[in-house]
Amino acid sequence: MEMKMSMVLSVMVVVLVAGLILFLIREQFSGADFQHNLVGIWFNENLNVRILIYDVDSVFQGSIVWADDQNNSVLGLRVVENLKVGFFNVCKGTYVDPKTAEKYDVRLRLKGKAVMRLSAYDRHTHQLAFVQEWKLMKS
Repeated sequence: MEMKMSMVLSVMVVVLVAGLILFLIREQFSGADFQHNLVGIWFNENLNVRILIYDVDSVFQGSIVWADDQNNSVLGLRVVENLKVGFFNVCKGTYVDPKTAEKYDVRLRLKGKAVMRLSAYDRHTHQLAFVQEWKLMKS
């Protein structure tokens, strides 16, 4: 009887470890796809600027590459800094408001291939400051 329990327990442990290994491998490879989908030109929520998100050694940056006539003074500003992809494809980094130069801790998550949700948090209180959805520019 004890031998059967021991064997069942051993099989359960092996299945659990194998499942964990498969999950981690899947997460690693889906991260590469996610990083590929993150790179591109994104419209902000107000459609008044376009931000180029680019990859430098798996750390992402984002600079304004186009602005409407009322916002052309922000051209070239880097608004996304040091963005790194973590578990479950949540990116963490810094967002710099192009008008006030105030810095926020930011989390980015893709909602499909063409919509990104940007959640900005106050650096001192860690409270949610604002949420925006950016859309990928079609080529």
